[in-house]
Amino acid sequence: MSLPVATGSGFGRLARHSDEYVADIQNVMTRLGGRKLSAREKQSKLANILGDRQNGMVRLGQSMIGPIQLQLRYQGILRNVLLEDTLTPGVPIEYDVLDDLGQAYLLHGDEGEVKITPFEGKRVPVSLFRIAAFPKIKKEDLYYLRSNVVEYAQDMTKQAIMRQEDSRLITLLEVAAAQYRLVDSSSVPGTGSLPNEIQVAGNYLSPDDLYTAVTFTDQRLLDSSRLLCNPAEYRDFYRWDINTTGWAFKDSVVAGERIVQFGEFQIGKSVIIPPGTTYLTPEPSFLGVFPVMYSLDVEENNNVEQFHKGWVMDELVGLAILNPRGIVILRKA
Repeated sequence: MSLPVATGSGFGRLARHSDEYVADIQNVMTRLGGRKLSAREKQSKLANILGDRQNGMVRLGQSMIGPIQLQLRYQGILRNVLLEDTLTPGVPIEYDVLDDLGQAYLLHGDEGEVKITPFEGKRVPVSLFRIAAFPKIKKEDLYYLRSNVVEYAQDMTKQAIMRQEDSRLITLLEVAAAQYRLVDSSSVPGTGSLPNEIQVAGNYLSPDDLYTAVTFTDQRLLDSSRLLCNPAEYRDFYRWDINTTGWAFKDSVVAGERIVQFGEFQIGKSVIIPPGTTYLTPEPSFLGVFPVMYSLDVEENNNVEQFHKGWVMDELVGLAILNPRGIVILRKA
């Protein structure tokens, strides 16, 4: 999902959900498509385009042969893993956690009472942090290059910020899984009654590994069906033989379709995920939240003395895993 950008500046900025940006774009396209230009208006607009020798058809023709792309555009995974929550300024940032696995209270048997288990509610505060980047370009590049170097620099910076978001997400998943192993100690203290980390025996992931992992979350009454893996582990799915996948799966791969799902599992990949590691997570509403005080904001930060055009791009966000029971980590030996 693309990183949302907040326009404008000042203390009155409000966070917006990613879906709101998509809806705004759709509304604009609908308004533009709903009105037809008259013949005179069409002729006038065409004349303006043809008459603009600096930014019109000349620029359009130059853009037909753009620069050679160096890499694919990075697609962030954070907003597909956690539940995005746009915050209201001035309101305390806390979330409810309802826990039915708290301590049980055993009343005295001589009084004819029975054992009860209370449902414990908690308010979890979440602190916010800033993710920022400071792109800049040389002033002369605006004249030397035919490409839109401003758009390129800002787009590459947005991708860098998404990589920062995802790296913090991976760190949080690791910490949440490690801490849950200390809490869930109903069987052997310090290990957890149901493990949330699996050692993969072979050189690549197999369906048996996935089914073993999801069995643990099934017994916790959770449906974890999202796999997050490094591109190296992602290619393991292509190595499975026909007896494992079936003809339809292999035919789709040979036809050029990318593997985004296998059985009940939805597959996502990112270079931020450490090689040899795969994370199994539930739906965002069963895992955690991604609170956003204000979305990515862009402000000019030119360095005139050094002949640099620059910007400050930042966002104020937080991360919280509120239910670690659905996380299982698969690691290669």
